[in-house]
Amino acid sequence: MKNHNKLDWLEALRGIAATLVVLTHARYFMLNTANWEKADEILRPGAMGVDLFFIISGFIMAYSTRNSDGSLAYAKTFAIKRFARVWPVYAIITFWWIAATQDVTAYFSSYDNVILFLKSIFFIPVTIDNPPYFGAALPLGWTLEFEMYFYAIFCASLCFKQWRWLALFAWMIATVLLIPMLHNPALSAYDATRNLSYSFVYFNLMSNPIIFEFLAGAAIGLLYLQDWARIRNPAIAYHLLGLSIALTIWLGYSRVVDFHGPSKWGGPLALTVLVMAIASKTVKIPAPRWLVWLGSISFSLYLSHTITHHYFGLAMLKLDMEAHTHSWGYIFMITVTAISVAAVVHRYLEKMLSESMRNKLLALQVEQQKPRPREQDSHAAAVTKE
Repeated sequence: MKNHNKLDWLEALRGIAATLVVLTHARYFMLNTANWEKADEILRPGAMGVDLFFIISGFIMAYSTRNSDGSLAYAKTFAIKRFARVWPVYAIITFWWIAATQDVTAYFSSYDNVILFLKSIFFIPVTIDNPPYFGAALPLGWTLEFEMYFYAIFCASLCFKQWRWLALFAWMIATVLLIPMLHNPALSAYDATRNLSYSFVYFNLMSNPIIFEFLAGAAIGLLYLQDWARIRNPAIAYHLLGLSIALTIWLGYSRVVDFHGPSKWGGPLALTVLVMAIASKTVKIPAPRWLVWLGSISFSLYLSHTITHHYFGLAMLKLDMEAHTHSWGYIFMITVTAISVAAVVHRYLEKMLSESMRNKLLALQVEQQKPRPREQDSHAAAVTKE
């Protein structure tokens, strides 16, 4: 397929998703003002950017592993790259958030807080309450818990070789649908806020329907890789693109769907990504360079923007300008500032840390795969005898 290496539209979508999340959090600057209702109406649906991230992540996993050989070595390399991509910057920003909002010494003098921090940076749900958030130390951390769980299951499925897709889908359906339905048949199958209250805390995350958004993305990615999956007529492709985007905007802003999960924002977003993926094989979907660049820093933007909001809020208080932060102009300014800060975080924190950890872990993997001296001697002796 000619355009397998041309996924600028997908990178642009990541940029849009991150910006939507930044804007939905920026609306809180309007809280307790006359503009709050309008700000909430316009910006709250931007939280769907999280669901869009999940779908895109599933797509990328399917696309990036299209040449998997099913070996354990391939799965290990996949796991290393994913872990190195996410963990270093997430762990540091989680600590940074605590340092910015708490007395660090007092915070870490509490055993409960130390456990909270450790669970958070290692993607373990802190509490079974309030799904799908589960109480991470960094308010945004709940999304990374789902992300890393999906990576782990996807990585394991790679070892099933030609059966990997069957293994992946079977596991997800069993953990998200079958077991919960046996546990409580009255539960909503696709409600991300459902509380199963399993004593094994992690299973509350594993069984949350939000997982289906990653699965939908993976299914779309798998379909995209099939040569037969295309829209032959360019005019039809453009019309379907417009209709799917319009449908998502209408459903989101009319509050027909109004929360995370496959039965809410995730459903129409998955349809839009599906149409875009298939249509992109027939027509060129415009993806401005600045939006593609925004997609490249989207992870740093997503993680760091609340810290930017916090520090600027403190600065406005010290400058006695807090009253001027409750405006659309301030929301615009703080969003642009968050993007600039994210560019720095991406360049000097995310890339440097991720590349360093990835290279060290991959080098360690290569070292472990080398035959040991005794094994080499045994092999040489066997060759001599032959």
